[in-house]
Amino acid sequence: MKRTLLVTLSALTLSLIATPAFAEKFTTAKSSDITPVNLVTRGYQGHFTNQGIPSSAAFNRAVKTGKITASDLVEVAIAKGRLNPEAINDAAYISSVQSYLNSLDND
Repeated sequence: MKRTLLVTLSALTLSLIATPAFAEKFTTAKSSDITPVNLVTRGYQGHFTNQGIPSSAAFNRAVKTGKITASDLVEVAIAKGRLNPEAINDAAYISSVQSYLNSLDND
Protein backbone atom coordinates (compact mmCIF):
# COMPACT_ATOMS: atom_id res chain seq x y z
CA MET A 1 0.00 0.00 0.00
CA LYS A 2 2.77 2.40 0.97
CA ARG A 3 4.67 1.56 -2.21
CA THR A 4 1.63 2.22 -4.40
CA LEU A 5 1.02 5.52 -2.67
CA LEU A 6 4.68 6.51 -3.03
CA VAL A 7 4.71 5.63 -6.74
CA THR A 8 1.46 7.51 -7.35
CA LEU A 9 2.64 10.63 -5.53
CA SER A 10 6.00 10.51 -7.33
CA ALA A 11 4.29 10.24 -10.71
CA LEU A 12 1.91 13.05 -9.86
CA THR A 13 4.78 15.28 -8.73
CA LEU A 14 6.73 14.60 -11.92
CA SER A 15 3.70 15.31 -14.06
CA LEU A 16 3.12 18.62 -12.30
CA ILE A 17 6.72 19.63 -12.90
CA ALA A 18 6.84 18.53 -16.54
CA THR A 19 3.39 19.72 -17.62
CA PRO A 20 3.96 23.50 -17.50
CA ALA A 21 7.14 23.22 -19.54
CA PHE A 22 5.45 20.97 -22.08
CA ALA A 23 2.33 23.13 -22.17
CA GLU A 24 4.36 26.29 -22.77
CA LYS A 25 6.25 24.65 -25.61
CA PHE A 26 3.01 23.36 -27.13
CA THR A 27 1.04 26.60 -26.79
CA THR A 28 3.75 28.83 -28.22
CA ALA A 29 3.91 26.63 -31.29
CA LYS A 30 0.22 26.76 -32.17
CA SER A 31 -1.88 29.05 -29.98
CA SER A 32 -1.01 32.18 -31.92
CA ASP A 33 -1.61 30.61 -35.34
CA ILE A 34 -4.93 31.47 -36.91
CA THR A 35 -6.06 30.39 -40.33
CA PRO A 36 -6.55 32.94 -43.11
CA VAL A 37 -10.32 32.40 -42.91
CA ASN A 38 -10.31 33.04 -39.15
CA LEU A 39 -8.17 36.13 -39.59
CA VAL A 40 -10.57 37.66 -42.10
CA THR A 41 -13.55 36.61 -40.01
CA ARG A 42 -12.07 38.19 -36.89
CA GLY A 43 -11.42 41.37 -38.83
CA TYR A 44 -15.00 41.44 -40.05
CA GLN A 45 -16.33 40.75 -36.54
CA GLY A 46 -14.45 43.72 -35.11
CA HIS A 47 -11.64 42.03 -33.21
CA PHE A 48 -9.19 44.62 -34.56
CA THR A 49 -11.21 47.84 -34.23
CA ASN A 50 -8.79 49.19 -31.61
CA GLN A 51 -6.07 48.86 -34.24
CA GLY A 52 -8.00 50.88 -36.81
CA ILE A 53 -9.66 48.02 -38.70
CA PRO A 54 -13.40 48.69 -39.03
CA SER A 55 -15.97 45.92 -38.66
CA SER A 56 -19.01 44.65 -40.55
CA ALA A 57 -20.12 46.71 -43.56
CA ALA A 58 -17.34 49.25 -43.00
CA PHE A 59 -14.86 46.37 -43.14
CA ASN A 60 -16.32 45.26 -46.48
CA ARG A 61 -16.14 48.82 -47.86
CA ALA A 62 -12.55 49.22 -46.70
CA VAL A 63 -11.61 45.95 -48.39
CA LYS A 64 -13.43 46.93 -51.58
CA THR A 65 -11.68 50.32 -51.74
CA GLY A 66 -8.26 48.86 -50.90
CA LYS A 67 -7.98 50.54 -47.51
CA ILE A 68 -7.54 47.14 -45.90
CA THR A 69 -5.17 44.61 -47.45
CA ALA A 70 -4.09 41.14 -46.45
CA SER A 71 -0.79 42.55 -45.21
CA ASP A 72 -2.66 45.05 -43.03
CA LEU A 73 -4.62 42.28 -41.33
CA VAL A 74 -1.52 40.14 -40.87
CA GLU A 75 0.42 43.06 -39.36
CA VAL A 76 -2.41 43.89 -36.96
CA ALA A 77 -2.78 40.26 -35.89
CA ILE A 78 0.96 40.02 -35.28
CA ALA A 79 0.97 43.26 -33.28
CA LYS A 80 -1.93 41.96 -31.18
CA GLY A 81 -0.13 38.66 -30.56
CA ARG A 82 -2.67 36.58 -32.44
CA LEU A 83 -0.32 35.49 -35.20
CA ASN A 84 3.31 34.45 -35.35
CA PRO A 85 5.58 37.19 -36.72
CA GLU A 86 6.87 34.84 -39.43
CA ALA A 87 3.48 35.11 -41.15
CA ILE A 88 4.38 38.52 -42.57
CA ASN A 89 6.98 36.80 -44.78
CA ASP A 90 4.74 33.86 -45.72
CA ALA A 91 3.58 34.67 -49.24
CA ALA A 92 1.18 31.70 -49.31
CA TYR A 93 -0.49 32.79 -46.07
CA ILE A 94 -0.87 36.40 -47.22
CA SER A 95 -2.17 35.20 -50.60
CA SER A 96 -4.79 33.08 -48.82
CA VAL A 97 -5.86 36.02 -46.67
CA GLN A 98 -6.14 38.18 -49.80
CA SER A 99 -8.19 35.48 -51.49
CA TYR A 100 -10.70 35.51 -48.64
CA LEU A 101 -10.78 39.29 -48.66
CA ASN A 102 -11.49 39.17 -52.39
CA SER A 103 -14.35 36.74 -51.79
CA LEU A 104 -15.91 39.30 -49.43
CA ASP A 105 -15.76 41.80 -52.25
CA ASN A 106 -17.92 39.49 -54.38
CA ASP A 107 -20.67 39.16 -51.79
